[in-house]
Amino acid sequence: MSKNNYVLAEDPATDLAVLEAMVAELEDYIVKDELYRTVRVVTPGGAQMVQMSGGDVLTRIFRLAGERDRLTPEQQTRYDAVRADAEKVIYGLRTRFHERLNREVKARLDALNWFLDDCAGDPPRCRSEYPFEIRNRQRVDSILHELGGDLLPDLKQLLARTDERIRLIVKPAAFVWDARLESLFPRSRFWYLYVSP
Repeated sequence: MSKNNYVLAEDPATDLAVLEAMVAELEDYIVKDELYRTVRVVTPGGAQMVQMSGGDVLTRIFRLAGERDRLTPEQQTRYDAVRADAEKVIYGLRTRFHERLNREVKARLDALNWFLDDCAGDPPRCRSEYPFEIRNRQRVDSILHELGGDLLPDLKQLLARTDERIRLIVKPAAFVWDARLESLFPRSRFWYLYVSP
């Protein structure tokens, strides 16, 4: 499997630095009506450019909540503060944020369906790229958790069709991402991370 297509676990310190950079731009991101934004982040490993979206922010919050015990007391304090900041911004701009999240669900499901279209013509490539491409489905999961009942009806149908398409081409497999992430993504909720084309 190509390293470019393999999803590696971030060190919690890096995840925290990325989340802090994203949340610092969250209000501006929502107000400016962008779907994706590139954010410069200074991490323990150096500066990097990271893609930001609402689903990316929600996923980082989720992952860090699951890895809270691996954070130092100082990092836990920083995480609690940045999560509170994110929740405050999201609450204040909830309608706009939920509209953006619905757009993101559509974009991510479209991207996933394009990948599934390509799978029929190139099964080896499909198997190789699945761990990377299925990130779109996981981001949708994080978004659904935030939206609750606010997911648009046509997107509910698109999600159901997409999940059915995934189920038609996969078989049970070991966790497809870095094993260090497995405890954060249980099979019962994240079934699509435990299958492979």
